[in-house]
Amino acid sequence: MNAIGIRLSSLNRKTKFLIVVLNDLFFALVCWLVFGPPMATYIASEFSTGIFEIFSTEWESFFFPALISISYLYVFGFYKSLIKFFDSKDSILLSLTGSLVFGFAWFAIHIYQFNIISTSFLSIALLQGFLLSAVFYAFLNISRDVAKYLLYPYNINSDAKNIIIYGAGASGNELFHSILLDPSKRLIAFFDDSKNLKDRQINNIPILGSFDQLETLKKKYSDLEVLLAIPSIDTEKRRAIISKLEKIKVAVRTVPSFHELISDQKKMTDIQNLSLNDLLPRARVAKDLVEDVLDKTLFVSGAGGSIGSEITRQLLENNPKAIILYEISEFSLFNLERSCIALKNSKKLKTKIIPILGDIKDSSNLNYIFQKFSVDSIYHAAAYKHVPLVEDENNITVACENNIIGTYNLALQAIDHQVQSFVMISTDKAVRPSNVMGASKRMAEIIIQSLNDSQENTKFSMVRFGNVINSSGSVIPLFLDQISKGGPLTITHKNVTRYFMTIPEASNLVLQASQMAKGGEVFILDMGEQLKIYDLAKRLIHLSGRNISSEPGSEGIEIVEVGLRPGEKMFEELLISGDQLPTENPKIFMSMESFPSLEIINPIIDSIKSAINKNQHNEIVKLLKENVEGYT
Repeated sequence: MNAIGIRLSSLNRKTKFLIVVLNDLFFALVCWLVFGPPMATYIASEFSTGIFEIFSTEWESFFFPALISISYLYVFGFYKSLIKFFDSKDSILLSLTGSLVFGFAWFAIHIYQFNIISTSFLSIALLQGFLLSAVFYAFLNISRDVAKYLLYPYNINSDAKNIIIYGAGASGNELFHSILLDPSKRLIAFFDDSKNLKDRQINNIPILGSFDQLETLKKKYSDLEVLLAIPSIDTEKRRAIISKLEKIKVAVRTVPSFHELISDQKKMTDIQNLSLNDLLPRARVAKDLVEDVLDKTLFVSGAGGSIGSEITRQLLENNPKAIILYEISEFSLFNLERSCIALKNSKKLKTKIIPILGDIKDSSNLNYIFQKFSVDSIYHAAAYKHVPLVEDENNITVACENNIIGTYNLALQAIDHQVQSFVMISTDKAVRPSNVMGASKRMAEIIIQSLNDSQENTKFSMVRFGNVINSSGSVIPLFLDQISKGGPLTITHKNVTRYFMTIPEASNLVLQASQMAKGGEVFILDMGEQLKIYDLAKRLIHLSGRNISSEPGSEGIEIVEVGLRPGEKMFEELLISGDQLPTENPKIFMSMESFPSLEIINPIIDSIKSAINKNQHNEIVKLLKENVEGYT
């Protein structure tokens, strides 16, 4: 039977429509054959003739009622909706009214055809019309069930993934209908903790309300996957649900967020992996950017990077006069420009988007740009930040030239061209650094602080924060890739801890901090609790529906320690000295840290430049160790 269903399901829509109509006509004929002989018997007695003579002339009582009923159902859209969605209230109501039309037409045609208007006949004919309507309504529903099985053979694929939809509301129902169209998925249950839905069903599919029931199903179906269809739920409740699902070790995916849905970025049926923000220990809420940038020209260095591109997009949404996208990578700049143009068009913004290929180490090019465009604010995100790569002796010179001299060049241009504000994106690795990358960023911070102290036209500030999820070099995409391949997951050490924040939040807080800057501040973002990388790896494995190899009951995925990489710390810090001072934003703190004067810094910069020109990476490291606190 399944083989027949598979063949029929491949038919085109017109053929399926014809099959369904013929199926309904067949059941109408069955009804007529059931109710026709009793009526013919009664009429034969009225005319004192044989029953078969009456029955042979009664064909009109089938043809016309059936034609009228089927036409009624067609006109009102009964056959336009997919058979597999028949369970909707509208379709059921149509089938009921269509059945009544058939019954009353059957009653009326007998009155017209035989012209019998006696009270007894009318009562019998009307009663049989009602009974025929009820039977035909039942047959229509049976017809739909048969059609569903044959034309849309749901769950005939033995390899179909077993699905539970978390959320039995409107979103869950919409997702259910999309799953019906996908033979690779088999919906076995809904889950909803609403008391009103306890022990209820949707289309004969049970609604579970207990995590114990989910755990039982997980034991029965090893490939079980839960789809979260709760886009509007608040962050804390969502994380609580995910934590419970994690304990069951069931694979979890989700529909897009409410924001993505209302902004038309995605559709309900765009099933995706969990946002890694779901794995953070607490909710994060950032204010909208309120600074008026309508008449400002903004410059973003490293605009094509993880942070730079998000800063660019958030600035663009506030409709500034112009944004200069300054990026060394042609590919990154091309992609960013395309996304900015799309955002500009969708929101009908007037911002002039200016993509420029360039290197912050190129002073002449920077001077040309600042002469041509009257820049009001600079957001400096250009940096080499991958710790092991920068630690390699072959990359030290280039990395330090970019992170230190590039920052110095850009800052001098800001002063020379009287740019109002300059915000540098820094890192927690600049605090008592254990690697060249961190030391180079700390030296860049010192340069910015010293330059701010030496003049009054440009307000220099820095924003320091830890790891951002899904940035280039982030460990999380690596883990997800390793899980997809069956492992192992590689970590440096079980006790390594890191701060984590989402790119949108980090970028938003950078912009918030820039509004508070008076000059010389080190802004520190509240990163929440540090997370063990090992714990994060375990969570990702469990939420993919897998076990860890060390856990009983399954071979699982192995987590392997490979040792700390060159320059890597066990944990990160955000504050060099002193106390964190609060700001008007509870997610942003401020630190006024000590720094040397520009007179002291300039000779150091000259020495670093000389070592760079001679490609003396050992000398560069020596200079950094001598002048960066904590770097030994």
